[in-house]
Amino acid sequence: MKKSIIELDAGHGGKDPGTVGNGLQEKNVVLDLTLRVGKLLTAMGADVRYTRTTDVFIDLSERARIANQHNADLFVSLHGNSGTNAQGVPGSGFESYIHDSIKGGKTVSIQDAIHQKVAAVFLAEGLRDRGQKRRNFAVLRETKMPAVLLEYGFINNPVDAAFLKDQSFLDRLARATANGIGEALGLQQTEEDKDDITGHWAEKEIRKVIADGKMRGYPDGSFKPDAPLTRAEFATLIANGII
Repeated sequence: MKKSIIELDAGHGGKDPGTVGNGLQEKNVVLDLTLRVGKLLTAMGADVRYTRTTDVFIDLSERARIANQHNADLFVSLHGNSGTNAQGVPGSGFESYIHDSIKGGKTVSIQDAIHQKVAAVFLAEGLRDRGQKRRNFAVLRETKMPAVLLEYGFINNPVDAAFLKDQSFLDRLARATANGIGEALGLQQTEEDKDDITGHWAEKEIRKVIADGKMRGYPDGSFKPDAPLTRAEFATLIANGII
């Protein structure tokens, strides 16, 4: 069975840092995130290709040409955002784009799947879901396969930037992105990805207590975050000095 070829495009790079602010350069944030997403997708059985894996400059048309040459099944371009409103207040949150000529079909369903999962991570932190949009961006216009561009937070916003410096938050963004792509393309998710934590309002806290060894999931790999606490579980927490 042919593997799905997914082209991941880390925006900017080299002489083009993208948005700069609050101690971050967009080119570095999105490269880090792109490599995390690629690792997860590879574990899910995809054939992952990259327009760049290092800090190099590649123009927009060349990015599209690379994806077309690879005959990719999906092109995903990862970016950080920037901007202010009329009052000079920085924007905040997540938004996704497809080309403005697309009216329906596979590209829309892919955008739906990715957007829903990534937006949930932002909403869990009180950040905005800015919606699913359409624009005439070159990498969306010149690619021959379904293509989506993702804008992960506003680097010029100190609140968003603080989250983009958080390794746990980046992990959650990567997992949500990979799971959205995997769902849209019918990839076989790994056992690690088959969780019921991603997108939950308490995902950050749950993953922290798991990482700290204070709690663990059930033998079937689930966590059941909304299940009531049993007396046995409560006794276990007391016995282990957790509460």
